[in-house]
Amino acid sequence: MRDMHTKLIQGIFGDDVRLRDQDMLTEDHPRRSGLKGERVRLNIALRAVVFLAILAAGMAIISVLGGLVASVVEPAFIDSISAGGASTWASNRALSLISVVAELFAAVLAYLVVVMFMERRRIPYELAPGRLGGLLRGGAMGSFSLALCVLVLALLGSYRIISVNTSYNPWLDLLTLGLTAGIAEEIIMRGMVLRLLEEWLGSWVAIAISAALFGFMHLGNQDGTLWGATAIAIEAGLLFGAVYIVTRSLWWCIGLHMMWNIMQGPVFGSIVSGNGEQQSWLVSRWPGPEILTGGQFGLEASIVPVVLLGAVACALLVYAHSGRLIIKPSWSRHVLPK
Repeated sequence: MRDMHTKLIQGIFGDDVRLRDQDMLTEDHPRRSGLKGERVRLNIALRAVVFLAILAAGMAIISVLGGLVASVVEPAFIDSISAGGASTWASNRALSLISVVAELFAAVLAYLVVVMFMERRRIPYELAPGRLGGLLRGGAMGSFSLALCVLVLALLGSYRIISVNTSYNPWLDLLTLGLTAGIAEEIIMRGMVLRLLEEWLGSWVAIAISAALFGFMHLGNQDGTLWGATAIAIEAGLLFGAVYIVTRSLWWCIGLHMMWNIMQGPVFGSIVSGNGEQQSWLVSRWPGPEILTGGQFGLEASIVPVVLLGAVACALLVYAHSGRLIIKPSWSRHVLPK
């Protein structure tokens, strides 16, 4: 049974990840050569501060530029903001577009600065073009996982399709829920938070902290709840972290995250992470108790994905432990990052 479990995971995710003998780290972490200035440049806290500073500055600059462009295209845009918020439909769409574009480009820029200039990894292993196939595999996993959860709910009588919305325009949702959430959030949570904590505290603590942060950052959403945040920490934070540990590929995580959100909201019509009513191609109803439907938070607060995806995450982490893919804390490795 154990061999079957191992072969199944290797067949799906591959088995090319190894710990380096010289420092017991994986290829998504920088190598240390002992050159002058390296100790400062690779300081974990400094890398985190630089990333956050560029992220914040980039979002601010792009938002201002986007606002200027919007004011030219729609002269009433600035007036609506000054009056206390974007009151028109067009202004709301413009604000959403500016926000997601700013987050997306700032996150990518900040990550590239850290990995290419501070870590001196010109082609990051976790985003190597040759590993782009992980995006499709991760997307397939996300689509299948969401469809399976909806199927279980349908069999339990807690999901049914009542019509098809042919007039639905999905492009803004695909950009916000799909592209931006998939890329920006995975770069921040797995590419930076998990990876930097892992260098210092090891894989187990890094997975736990990054999963908790990922879940509880959703508390601030429109209909955020403590249970919804906890559910996301398990079914998404823990799962995405486990997938990253096994594959060391942000492509996998981006594809998984992106298609989970797209299938959940634009396709099957669930509220996404407590962000309010969601338009979709399939107009659906979610009858039954909130423990099954997720209530106003959406499918992610249902016990079904918590159990199913939580089990997958545990299976992947068991495989990672048995395959010696877990990085030890810095004080237990050959080379101690400072």
